[in-house]
Amino acid sequence: MAVLFLFIVLVSFIIQSLTGFGGPLIAMPLGIAVVGVSTAKPVVTLAAWLSAAIIAVKNRRDIDYKELFKMSGVMLVFMVAGLWLFKNIKMSYLQVVYGIIVILIGLKKLFFPSEKPMPKWLAAAAICAAGIMQGLFVSGGSFLVIYAVSAIPEKKKFRATLSGVWTIVNILLLVSYALDGSFTRPVLTTAAWSLIPIFGAVVIGSVLAGRLNQKTFLKVAYLLLVVSGAILLITNI
Repeated sequence: MAVLFLFIVLVSFIIQSLTGFGGPLIAMPLGIAVVGVSTAKPVVTLAAWLSAAIIAVKNRRDIDYKELFKMSGVMLVFMVAGLWLFKNIKMSYLQVVYGIIVILIGLKKLFFPSEKPMPKWLAAAAICAAGIMQGLFVSGGSFLVIYAVSAIPEKKKFRATLSGVWTIVNILLLVSYALDGSFTRPVLTTAAWSLIPIFGAVVIGSVLAGRLNQKTFLKVAYLLLVVSGAILLITNI
């Protein structure tokens, strides 16, 4: 099981390294099914923070700092609500809702991939939803992209800025896990082993970023989203 989870981390964060988002959205549903939410959530958060920090530091000149602080600030506020929901609502219900959301996002991206400009209020709502989902399941990426794709159209800036956002907002999650005792010895052991696929994913993703047909790759990633959401849904109904 542990080896399978590490493979999930590797594949998911290759996608994260390529695009700047999507790694936790794929890793969490599959990770929950393999090792449970109490292990998957802190380990995937650590993976998301570390991989994003490496990319953000390496590409810091491409970051749009105005958008970075805007997105991070709003998300941090609404992540508190996500953390509260995670602690106070029955986990099986949350995981069913999460599975449905992941399936819908995957299907939307597969069959209706265009991201058209939207009203400002809807874009703002997307950042708020991203914060709540980040607090719940480290999975705010697809909601944040709804806003970011029009705010930061240039590919390099998009990837670097989103990596900066995950670097900032995941610090809050990591601190909350440290305070509530989520980093147990088994979790820390799994986290230590996960460093290997995390660094591997960043290296592979960076190499592939300029070579791979990104549209084809993303289609595979979105199909994997549908599958992972279905697994989460089936195991909790």
